[in-house]
Amino acid sequence: MFSATYQDLSGPPIDANYAATNDEIMASLGRPLAGGRRAATVPLVAPQTLFEGRIRRLDLRVSKILYAGRFRFQINFDAYNALNTSSVLGVNSTFGSRWQQPATIMDPRLMQIGGQIDF
Repeated sequence: MFSATYQDLSGPPIDANYAATNDEIMASLGRPLAGGRRAATVPLVAPQTLFEGRIRRLDLRVSKILYAGRFRFQINFDAYNALNTSSVLGVNSTFGSRWQQPATIMDPRLMQIGGQIDF
């Protein structure tokens, strides 16, 4: 037996959020922030307009079923992320020196051998 799963998803959105201080906001607003807040988050990029690269993943399974008397053996070989892509799953959205630095990437290729015995 053979099975495969292919995923092709859009990448995570790119956001740029700037933490503007009370002094920066007071210069344009003419008054301090309400409630004694010291900073406010200002989005620099409109939401859902920029995206990272697409996420592509291929998972494979090859199985062999064997019979021996009243026993049934199934041997499995699985390959997860068979293309070994390193797609970005999450990025730092705070504007600054670490903006757009990957926070998480796809797990590397993983191979597994398993089995099942039925009696």
